[in-house]
Amino acid sequence: MKAMSTTESLQSHTHVLRQPAIGALLIHGLNGTQEEMAEMETFLQAKGLITENILLPGHGVPAREMASLGWEDWADAVRHALRLLKQRCEYVFLVGHSLGGALALHVAAHEEVTGIVTMCAPLHMYPGLKRLVGIVRRITPLLPMLHDDVRDPGARRRYKRNVYRLAPVAPVYSMLQFLPQLREELPGITVPALIMIATNDHVVPARDGREIYRLIGSHEKHLLTFHHSYHMIMMDHEREEVFAKTSAFILRHAGKVQSHSRG
Repeated sequence: MKAMSTTESLQSHTHVLRQPAIGALLIHGLNGTQEEMAEMETFLQAKGLITENILLPGHGVPAREMASLGWEDWADAVRHALRLLKQRCEYVFLVGHSLGGALALHVAAHEEVTGIVTMCAPLHMYPGLKRLVGIVRRITPLLPMLHDDVRDPGARRRYKRNVYRLAPVAPVYSMLQFLPQLREELPGITVPALIMIATNDHVVPARDGREIYRLIGSHEKHLLTFHHSYHMIMMDHEREEVFAKTSAFILRHAGKVQSHSRG
């Protein structure tokens, strides 16, 4: 039997050890920052994932600078970040919270991704909200911000907004205007999807997530409900479970795709 040369042995060993890179694009919510997804990012990185925690246009700066921006600006930013992450990773998942979840769904309907995770993503919001916001934006460009919808008092102390004491109204209206189109796009999404909702969410009704689950065209889809957290589930009492379920979903489905490719 012919012995392998040193070069052949190293090449074989490298081939066996090398694993395809798995990436996660993290997308925060409206009026948020990258800080919202920071703990999620740390957790996923510890699991060996490559992450990109993006800052949406108009965020992380004084609220007035966001007033002229809206859905298309944010969607373009997500698409751009996705294409850059694809250059580094064989498998890429979109992970979005609230507005970030809606953007993830929209982009997944038009771009190739391996899977998608949404957390408290909007689809309808509350009755009459669009009409109310439409009226308010003609009166004032900014409204005072309440504290984040977090149940855990310790988390509320840890996550203090440094920028947003005011919320621009026009970007909210832009998102609400786009939601009907998003509903039409859902059947076109076919990649595996993990959809998380919170029964005590005061920002996005849990029924929105249930309808996303019902309408999305994915054959493999999972609906996960949290009962002890508010809207910011990745910062609240059940955040560890949110992180664990997200990483397990990503690793499981990346592994399935890899096994199918080998086959």
